[in-house]
Amino acid sequence: MTMTTTPELSREQRDAAMVERYSDGETLDAIGQSFGITRERVRQIIAKVGGTNAEESRKNRIASREAATKAAHEAFLAEYGDLARQMAKCGVTRPDAVLKLQALYPAIDVDLAEEALRGSNIVFSKAQMDDIFSKEALAAGIWFLLGSDRNLSPDREWAAVNLDLSLMSELRAALESAEASPDDVATILGVIGAAQKVLSENPSASITGARYQELRDELVVALGLVSRQGAFPWPPTRQTVMKRFGGWNEALEAMGIGTTTQGRPKGLLKFTREDYDDAVRDFCFHASAAETNATFAAYDEWVKQEIAAGHERPSGASVRNIYGTWADALRSVQE
Repeated sequence: MTMTTTPELSREQRDAAMVERYSDGETLDAIGQSFGITRERVRQIIAKVGGTNAEESRKNRIASREAATKAAHEAFLAEYGDLARQMAKCGVTRPDAVLKLQALYPAIDVDLAEEALRGSNIVFSKAQMDDIFSKEALAAGIWFLLGSDRNLSPDREWAAVNLDLSLMSELRAALESAEASPDDVATILGVIGAAQKVLSENPSASITGARYQELRDELVVALGLVSRQGAFPWPPTRQTVMKRFGGWNEALEAMGIGTTTQGRPKGLLKFTREDYDDAVRDFCFHASAAETNATFAAYDEWVKQEIAAGHERPSGASVRNIYGTWADALRSVQE
């Protein structure tokens, strides 16, 4: 059998290839690795052989590709943007919107669709993330952190007799998917049982939303629970609980737990609901005029500017407490 070999490049050919690849947008590291030399040596060769022409060519080619990508995104949104907005208003998430479009329009480039929708101003729903747990599982999260706040020891006997098997199975699946150990799962179920037993003896026991969130964040770190696609740490966030029950005190009342009185109820003492709507709407107008994304972080910065100018605006945290999530706040003023 005759083997065909590729002759080695001469130094001139190698240097020319480096310049061409660099001009085409490839990194110094990648070029250096393919030729077995350092990125600094590649830079020196390109500077010597290609000079300013190579740098200018690189910028032009990258700019050309970026322009082509932008044009492709705009073309996609021009054709499918209205349909995507309709799906978003119906509570469809962005990944599901892409899957629906792919199923109905097979010629669509999935990567292009994902990138175009991600960079658009369409606000997709996160409701499916919020609804991943049943209300019973949400309540169990409050039970567990109430028990943790009181340093209760697990009461596995109470849990065995009183906890519903379907709830135990749901919590076990959620925790195991987040990489909690079997011992951790058993301890958590036992603490839930202990908290329910204590409440039956002391109906005034309660926990504030702020304390719940503080303990929840500590738990996620302590147990090494992970948040990855398809697995969201339990217990859920305070915002999720409030959204599903209509408020923190409403959640406690539904569980038969004493309500808390700290803080402004739902944040509506200082600002009316109209004030919140106006603030989010004005911010969206500001972001659109500035050609920036209407993100939660950008809203907080805008509020600082408004306050400095003498205009009172609700904080980002208050907005999320009122609407449940930032995405819901944006969606409410777009409808």
